[in-house]
Amino acid sequence: MCSPYPKVACAATVESIQPVGTDVFSLVLVRQFTPVSTCGDRGIIPEPIPGQFFMLRARPSGVLLGRPISVYCYDDRTITFLILKKGKGTSELCSVSPGQQVDIIGPIGNCFLRPDSSEIEEVIKTAITPRTEESAELSVAVIGGGIGVAPVAGFALSLPPGTFDFYASFRTGTYGLDGIAAIAKNVIITTEDGSFGDRGMLSDVFNPELYDLVYACGPTPMLKYIQSACKNASRHPLVYLSLEQHMACGAGACLGCTIQTIHGNKRCCVDGPVFIAAEVIL
Repeated sequence: MCSPYPKVACAATVESIQPVGTDVFSLVLVRQFTPVSTCGDRGIIPEPIPGQFFMLRARPSGVLLGRPISVYCYDDRTITFLILKKGKGTSELCSVSPGQQVDIIGPIGNCFLRPDSSEIEEVIKTAITPRTEESAELSVAVIGGGIGVAPVAGFALSLPPGTFDFYASFRTGTYGLDGIAAIAKNVIITTEDGSFGDRGMLSDVFNPELYDLVYACGPTPMLKYIQSACKNASRHPLVYLSLEQHMACGAGACLGCTIQTIHGNKRCCVDGPVFIAAEVIL
């Protein structure tokens, strides 16, 4: 789906760390670094393609391996991650201070195939669920659930204004939506506790019959719902899912993030994390 991309392994400096939600932190790293080992551009973290991730580990750390963290956004000088404080590795990352360093490896993985790319028509023609109106403009939904909002929000911000609807579902409160309302056709937010937007879940507000293309990232139950709802819809949208999977090496060697597909087992880290929903067995 995306061409091989140069990776870097280095220690990046923390510019800022701040809470943005319940147990969710925004970590901003400086892209300039002193090389440890690199096969990419010397001295700077390569620009990621929306959908890719990095392996991050605090310095010092009590864990051996980094944690896979999707890119939220970046600019010429910094790169930003949203991190859910969940276990020891992420707790360490959420406790760093400005000026400290973080081990970083990446970018890793494939990316979302853009609806305005030259490749998308070929994918749609050969997909299990093709468009019904070849001449019509693609109707696009971008969906994020919980911390899964980070990669799809970054992807959405790269799309032309007014070309997509954005859905975000949270347990309580919101985060990771900066700039989305300014460019999306519609922004639909649900929270389980009713603290923001519509009270309820994605299934209460999402209609797959409205879309040709769907991009989503979030917890597995949400992705299963999207996969099933779109499969059973008469419009049959083409769906891309970015999977949240436990990872160890991030290099495809350990097979710890293996997932099942109709084409056999795939490694989420290097074969994904983005897959066509019709090909994934969740």
